[in-house]
Amino acid sequence: MTDEATIDRAYFLANYPTAFGKLTASRREGFEALFDAWDDLPHLDYLDWLAYAMATAWHETGGTMQPVREGFAKSDAEAYAKVTAYCARQGIENYARRHANGQSYYGRGYVQLTHSYNYQKMGERLYVGKAFYDDPDKVMQAQIAAKILLIGLMEGSFRPKAGTLIDYFSGMERDWFNARDLINGDKKKVAAWTLKEWPGGKPTGELIAGYGQAFRAALRQGRRQTLDNSEGLSIG
Repeated sequence: MTDEATIDRAYFLANYPTAFGKLTASRREGFEALFDAWDDLPHLDYLDWLAYAMATAWHETGGTMQPVREGFAKSDAEAYAKVTAYCARQGIENYARRHANGQSYYGRGYVQLTHSYNYQKMGERLYVGKAFYDDPDKVMQAQIAAKILLIGLMEGSFRPKAGTLIDYFSGMERDWFNARDLINGDKKKVAAWTLKEWPGGKPTGELIAGYGQAFRAALRQGRRQTLDNSEGLSIG
């Protein structure tokens, strides 16, 4: 029998940053999905990484902690229409265009996974083959979205030139602000809604850094006992 590191969920519930609002059932479900995905990944104890992933999910979902479609659309048709209109306004190729299988590959999940090749690549990385390409709405499942977010950040899948989480959080480094580069190049962009809250507003990178630091304070490792591999069972 061996001990495995796991997230102390009772500690998180007791120390959840209430300044973010009530820990609703749907928010808790989203956090649990991230904790499940984290605990399933081997040999991870860099809680800064998890805290930054939580902060990213919080920002990208507007604090709901539930996977979202691009533009916070309520349906596939609405997301398709919104992205198509956006691309037309920007004069860029419509990345939401429907493929021969009828599917549209606009952004979905805890982080906006876009383009058919990224759905294909992430499906292969999670050992489900073409599942996400054939049915992109699978990315709207919290457990799947959580794995995509964590693996994408740790492996630098979203913006490869920006590096990976270890480039921002290691024994020598804790760079909450610049870690936003892993997801988007908008770290210095002032979020419009913050103009009402702070003089001059607050840059996106600073916002997410604040979320991440608050979540980090609510995290600690726990332990769970597992039987050896010959048994193939877990306890607790």
